[in-house]
Amino acid sequence: MHVDLTPYSGKRVCVALSGGGDSVALFSYLREHAAAYGITLSALNVEHGIRGERSLRDTRFVQDLCARAGVPLHCFSADIPALAKAHGRGLEEEARAFRRVCYESVLREGKADLVATAHHAGDNAESVLFNLFRGSALTGAGGIRAFVPVCGEKGIVRPFLGVPKAELSAYVNERGLPFCEDESNADESYTRNFLRRRVLAPAAERFPHAEERLYAFSRAAREDDDYLNALAQGALLRDGGGFAWQLGLPAPLFRRCAALALQALGAKDVTGAHIAAVAALQTKQSGARVSLPGGLSAVREYGQVRLSAAAGAPPVEQAFAAGSFAFAGGTLTVEERAAGRAELPALRQGGRLVLDADALPEGCVVRAPREGDTFRKFGGGAKSLKKVLVDKRIPARVRAGLPLVAKGSEVFAAGGVEIAASVAVTEQTRRVFVLTYEEKNDR
Repeated sequence: MHVDLTPYSGKRVCVALSGGGDSVALFSYLREHAAAYGITLSALNVEHGIRGERSLRDTRFVQDLCARAGVPLHCFSADIPALAKAHGRGLEEEARAFRRVCYESVLREGKADLVATAHHAGDNAESVLFNLFRGSALTGAGGIRAFVPVCGEKGIVRPFLGVPKAELSAYVNERGLPFCEDESNADESYTRNFLRRRVLAPAAERFPHAEERLYAFSRAAREDDDYLNALAQGALLRDGGGFAWQLGLPAPLFRRCAALALQALGAKDVTGAHIAAVAALQTKQSGARVSLPGGLSAVREYGQVRLSAAAGAPPVEQAFAAGSFAFAGGTLTVEERAAGRAELPALRQGGRLVLDADALPEGCVVRAPREGDTFRKFGGGAKSLKKVLVDKRIPARVRAGLPLVAKGSEVFAAGGVEIAASVAVTEQTRRVFVLTYEEKNDR
């Protein structure tokens, strides 16, 4: 068996050593070649509290093995059944999560540069089939990653990932390496054991190189997936507290934009059905919306889809006056001053609105839009504010939080969009309000 250890040259490598045959093989192989590659070796062991005395026996075996080899050992333990019950997770999931915490602890505390696990081509084949049978897309077909970054260049590595299980078993047998047998490996109630014994083992009788072929396929799938994700990342725009991307993207990129946005916003338990629901917005009218896990929602806004936290309650109305008014979508600043020649008869100055201060009725407030709001356009009668904003292609999300200057249901100014004809600046204007609306946007 030959494994290229060049990527680990000069590194401090900590082996995740359970005492099982695979991890013992990795420990032995790295010890055998450490000097040639300048590797500083250590190990860690995690006792899960699942198998009682047998689990403690395995930990003692690992402690003896490391003591005889003169290799430093970091030990961790937990009551995984109790943690699983408290967190509402299965034993396998809870154990995996705890091991990850232990690996990260060793790396973040500077005890090692890399944590090496003994995952091999057989494990990768199980992961690929498990993901595909469960309904995964290309990401799941990529199987186990050879390197998982944790902090900077430090991370979790799998030196044996391309090595078939049979080669590891042969290596252990040839050297007469002692190891602990985990009886749970025969329990087919565990999905991975079922796949290993009932699916992959019979397949290997017909296809002797099944593990290697699945490994090669998974590496190609991983490269394709990473490339497509990079393209999708480039198509995503950071938009305030969410993300937006254009309609018309190729389907693989559109779906990845949705998946990447959900991941970045911390959504949990996302399924293919959620991604499909976001993709279906492309066939809907502007304003169509779908609810997503984690209090998120996606909405079609004309030529794009925007994914963000669901909108909260609109801000309470405030009396209109000079000053600043904070809204969820941005800030409206009102400045009062004498009318100069620059304002006459201008309606706008750059991105600001200018209106006749004395034309505003008493009792105006600043508030968010409401049902029944009306707006009197220039050269026309009163229309519904919603229709005016829709005609100007203002997205529903922006409309919902747009600051208005209004009295009752009549609107005299809408954010940085427009003012009503009744408050337009004229030659007789002596005093103006200048309205500046700055949207929150960190694209």
